[in-house]
Amino acid sequence: MKTIYSILLAITVSMTTFSQNFSTKSGGNCYNLEIPNYMVRTYNLNDVATLQYTNAVKEAYAIVIEDSKDELKSVSMVFENATEFLDNFTKDYQLESENRTISETTTFESNKNAHAQVEMTWTTEDGDFYMLITTVETKAHFYKILCWTILGNKDLLKNDYLTISKSLVE
Repeated sequence: MKTIYSILLAITVSMTTFSQNFSTKSGGNCYNLEIPNYMVRTYNLNDVATLQYTNAVKEAYAIVIEDSKDELKSVSMVFENATEFLDNFTKDYQLESENRTISETTTFESNKNAHAQVEMTWTTEDGDFYMLITTVETKAHFYKILCWTILGNKDLLKNDYLTISKSLVE
């Protein structure tokens, strides 16, 4: 009986460690995103990201890169939808990494915006990684939401990453 109680206690502690409350954070000039309270704002993950959050202890990272449709069009980059935008990004992303796998694309709507999403894993000299890549199409923008961690933390952080990826409001 003590063993079962100990296992249940460990599972409960583990779940509460990673599944936290979320707060709305503003990014760029025109959007909001739900970010877990255990993550803090940073500025050193990506030079072009308009929103960047991390938790080094949990090895949890999330960034948003926004692209104006008008600016893309001015350089002859016109995308039909969020899926085409995602495919354009993922075709070369981490291509040189070992053990690169990418899931089939799933599409959905959230907050009246079209989303396309894949899961990716890869290996570098720094270790094995997992990333949830989501693109969002709004009236005037395309967004890339990149949430990643070490592969060992995938199951602990995936639900939070799914919440982040669905929460963009322009």
